[in-house]
Amino acid sequence: MAESSGPLPSPQRLLSIIELQNVIAAAAFNTEEIMRLVAERAVSLLGGTAATVELVEGDDVVCRASAGPTSQIGLRRSQKSTLSGRCVAERKPVKADDGRALCVPLIHGEHVVGVLGTTRTAGAFTDEDMETVRVLANIIAIPLHRTRSFPRPRYDNTHDALTGLLNRRAFEERVGVEVARRNRYQQSFSMAVLDLIGFNTAADRFGEAGGDELLRTIGTILTNHTRVMDACFRLGGDEFAIVMPGTALEGAKIVIDRCRAHILEANLLEGTVSASVGIVEAGEETYDALVGRAEDALRADKTARR
Repeated sequence: MAESSGPLPSPQRLLSIIELQNVIAAAAFNTEEIMRLVAERAVSLLGGTAATVELVEGDDVVCRASAGPTSQIGLRRSQKSTLSGRCVAERKPVKADDGRALCVPLIHGEHVVGVLGTTRTAGAFTDEDMETVRVLANIIAIPLHRTRSFPRPRYDNTHDALTGLLNRRAFEERVGVEVARRNRYQQSFSMAVLDLIGFNTAADRFGEAGGDELLRTIGTILTNHTRVMDACFRLGGDEFAIVMPGTALEGAKIVIDRCRAHILEANLLEGTVSASVGIVEAGEETYDALVGRAEDALRADKTARR
């Protein structure tokens, strides 16, 4: 737990923080939900523009929760050149030179597991603001440390060995989480399923090695031309999927059109293979209903391209 370095938050702020703790305890939120709720409360209490929870991953800090006008989830930055990295290195709260950004370390025991940071566009943060963020950080430090201390799944349990993308098991888990979040908090997300047209014929012509190389190329294209916050999956055979958090249908179409264009430019197996895609934005529905709509959209796209 970070040591106190300033005046206590006002009684109103303390009551708001206690209320948040009670809500979290009563609802048994998971760590990801706790991080998001704390980021949102930091913005509301401090009148800030945005707040993030960044976790330490090697030499980088990676945003895993954010609140504000633009989602920063998935953004990866080097510790060497950021205020967050300085916070981790010094193991204490720090403020930017202009006072409009501050970071507090998430500390449990001897471990700095991440940073809670917030920014504003006008006016410097006060010492009371920093102490408020420090108290908020304590809410997530312990559950976050426990989560990260558990043994992680074997890589091959969640990833496809050929392409390096996440596999069907990971897809089902991720979509289940996003559907639950959408139904509970109305946070939009979109999903695309992708099938390769002409793959089987081309694989027969060019052999197994050629087919494998094509699938690896597709994996590389999807990884390189989607956003950091998006998740790419190989579901099996020549089936792929992309989950796009915080993205409405129009935004998802832009991402997918970019991927489809790069697949065409790659001239896969002498141009004999192209991609058909079904894109949907999630509504208040079940996992099965959402996946079913995506598959219907995929079939419609295949029909249109014949």
